Amino acid sequence: MPIEKLNPLRYLGPAEYTGFWQQLFATLLYGFWGRFLFVALVVSAFWVGVRQRNPTLAAICLLLAALVAYGGGIVHLVQTLTKIGM
Repeated sequence: MPIEKLNPLRYLGPAEYTGFWQQLFATLLYGFWGRFLFVALVVSAFWVGVRQRNPTLAAICLLLAALVAYGGGIVHLVQTLTKIGM
């Protein structure tokens, strides 16, 4: 099935996949570039929603902005909870 090709765990192990996202949030989505990407996604969401009247694409931009804004905190929370559970 074509949808199976989108599963990243088919190509990477669980540890590699988790490490990829942790590294992404620790480097690219932190500091200036994280804020810049967040603002760019929010501005593009409003522009797409208002000027182009495409609420679906605007919602996708807002979801991506929320992922950029809160993803690092969620990853840190999960790491803390898994360390406590061990």
